[in-house]
Amino acid sequence: MRKLSIILILWSVMLSAHESDVAEDIKRIGLPVLDIQTVNGELPTFEMAEAPEGALGLSIKNATKVPGRLRIHIKGETIYDSGDYTEKDGGMTIRVRGNTSAFPDKKPYKIKLRQAADLLRRGNDQKYQDKNWLLLREDRLKSLIGFKMNELVGLQWTPAYEYVNVLLNGDYIGVYMLVESVRRNEDCRLNVDETGFIFEYDPYWWNEEVYVESPMIPWVLHYTFKYPDTDDLTEDVISYFTDMITKVEYSLKDGTYPDYIDVESFALWMLGHDILGNSDGAGANFYLTKKDNTENSKVMMANLWDFDRVMNTKDEWDAMHTRFYYEYLFTDNENDEFVETYKNKWMELSPTIFSNMLDYLDCFALSEEGKALDESIVLNNKRWNDDAEDVQYYVERAKEWFVSRRHWLSEAIVGEDFVDGIRHTRVVDENHHGDYYNIYGQRVKVHRPGIYIRQGKKYIIK
Repeated sequence: MRKLSIILILWSVMLSAHESDVAEDIKRIGLPVLDIQTVNGELPTFEMAEAPEGALGLSIKNATKVPGRLRIHIKGETIYDSGDYTEKDGGMTIRVRGNTSAFPDKKPYKIKLRQAADLLRRGNDQKYQDKNWLLLREDRLKSLIGFKMNELVGLQWTPAYEYVNVLLNGDYIGVYMLVESVRRNEDCRLNVDETGFIFEYDPYWWNEEVYVESPMIPWVLHYTFKYPDTDDLTEDVISYFTDMITKVEYSLKDGTYPDYIDVESFALWMLGHDILGNSDGAGANFYLTKKDNTENSKVMMANLWDFDRVMNTKDEWDAMHTRFYYEYLFTDNENDEFVETYKNKWMELSPTIFSNMLDYLDCFALSEEGKALDESIVLNNKRWNDDAEDVQYYVERAKEWFVSRRHWLSEAIVGEDFVDGIRHTRVVDENHHGDYYNIYGQRVKVHRPGIYIRQGKKYIIK
């Protein structure tokens, strides 16, 4: 027994020494180190949530918010300290976030500070402070490229971000991207006033306390809310939102959509996706905003998000090109304003957007952050038995993609049959209103006559 105790003590000492060595290595590398210590060493947990029949996906539920303390170090110097956790004014909480992204061993997290701060240290805490921050799994540059594309196309807000290494209770858990969360903050995030909305067309609506069914689009996604909070969603607020979104969806059918949506933001969002070539059609996070509850504000696309499957659609449109509102906007015979705006934005941006992206990637690879990320990837690979390549590898792959993508899009968008070509490839099925139909692989109840477009096929329901 004494011999076993000695072995266990030696093993504990060896583990502590190893953890200490890793901690010293990541401090030396140069990326900011987020050092999170939870109360009593507790780790965040969650349960798996399966979609009900007729809905999509796996998600999580009952994710625990674990209290603790957050410190940020750069090369050994502490540059931020949340203090110990207290219920009112100190510390932070951490929980696992995401849906299917939460199931691999390396988890994404949400951090909520008790006192707002700018964890990215941009020199103006008053402007950039917020309580809500995300740690995204990111070591293959896809989120870096996606957020840069969001900036280059000129959407209303681009989340700020930075690569970091993370210690959780002394355990190195890998390299992450520290990112501003999608939320209302009139100073530095989405500029929505107290009567406005930030909402999502969401495949995981079934896992939310409150959702609003899509009035017209016969698919398995519905609307959920990022703002207002659930507690503030009164019957009057939900009634207003439902009436508003019904007008928006029906305007897609009769061609009056410019009265209800900000056409330019929808064009820029789709153009960004078409350049990135995202193959994920359901989980691409359709975030939308309405600045206030007056008739003067229109529904806008917010920002690009979720880049796990970008640079995947070779010589074809992005998966969202025929989903959500876009299946109507690209094929509307009543009003071509969206199509013309989309084409005009392409003509305006295409001469510079690709070269700007390539220059940005080259500069990142040579930057101190890029070099530090290279070293961090090596440690992250060891921690998670991963096989990520170095930064230059992903930069070269991306450059090849954008050169090829520019060539394909130039021919596809500028060609005379840009719109007519889409319409002419559709197959027309005539069915009877009120029955169930197999539309885009889903058994859908169609409640009203109209045109329904699903993955290249047009269904006319009479």
